Amino acid sequence: MATPWDRPDPVYLEEWAPRFKPYQRDLTHELALAPGSRVLVTCAGAGGEAVSVARAVGSEGTVSATDPVSAMVELCAERARAAAVDNVACRTADLDDVSGGPFDAVVCAFGLWRVADRPSVLAAWRDCLTPSGKVGILTWGPADDGDPFERFYRALDELEPDAPHPRRRVDAERASLSAMFAAAGLTVVRQTVLRHTMTFTSAELFVRSLLHGDVWSDAAAALGKERMGKVAAHFYDGVGGPTAALGCDPAVTLAIAARPGAEVTLAHRPSLTVPKP
Repeated sequence: MATPWDRPDPVYLEEWAPRFKPYQRDLTHELALAPGSRVLVTCAGAGGEAVSVARAVGSEGTVSATDPVSAMVELCAERARAAAVDNVACRTADLDDVSGGPFDAVVCAFGLWRVADRPSVLAAWRDCLTPSGKVGILTWGPADDGDPFERFYRALDELEPDAPHPRRRVDAERASLSAMFAAAGLTVVRQTVLRHTMTFTSAELFVRSLLHGDVWSDAAAALGKERMGKVAAHFYDGVGGPTAALGCDPAVTLAIAARPGAEVTLAHRPSLTVPKP
C-alpha cells in the first residue's frame, strides 16, 4: 500500500492534512515567532506548518522546509505557492540536516516518531539554534482508550496479535518527553495537550483514511485485504457499524524546548530564562 511518505497519497491529503491544521496553528502561536525570524521546518510533509510559520515570520523572515521524501517536498512547495507565501525554500533532507542555520526555531509536527535515535536528532537541532532559539514539536498522545484510534489498535491486537504493530509514537507523558529533550541538552519550557474535534461521516471512512497513513502501512501489507477486513469488521462491531458517524478529539502534545540559560519568548511568557539542570 502506498503511504503519504512514499508519495502524496490522495486519501491522506484529503482526509488528514486538513485535520492537522488546527494543531499546526496552535504550535505556531505558542512559539511566538518574531517577524523576521529564520525557521527550520523539518519533516514538512504537505506544507501546512511551513505555510503557518511563513505567515508568522512575515516577509522579512525565512522558512527552510525539508522532508526526507522528494515528492513531499514538491507538494510543500506547491502549497506554499498556492498560499502566496514567497519566503519558503523547500529541499529534500533528513531530520537531522540543519544546513542553512543558525535558526531562531526548529519546528517538527508529527514527524519525530520517524527516527529511532531521537536524542541525536534533537542534539542537531539544539546546535543549530541562535542564543534565543527554541524547538517546537507536536506528537500524538497521551493515548485515550475511548477514541477510535485506540479502538482500532485493540481490534488489531485481539485478532492479529502477531501483526507488525503500528503504534510508533513518541512517549507523550510529561516525564518521558522531558527526559528525551534533556538527553539532547534541551529543557522543556512549555508542554500542553491540545484537542481539536475530528469528525468522520462513517466508521468506514475513518478506517479507509487510517489505512492510508504511514503508521499502518506495515500491518496492512502484512495482513492483506481479507485479514485487515476482518480487523475492520471487529472494529465496526464496537462503534455501531460501518455506517455510524464517528467523532473524537484526539490528544496531541505540544512541547517547546530550548538550551538551558537561554532567554526565550513564548506566547504567554514574553521573557523566560530557561532553567539550568
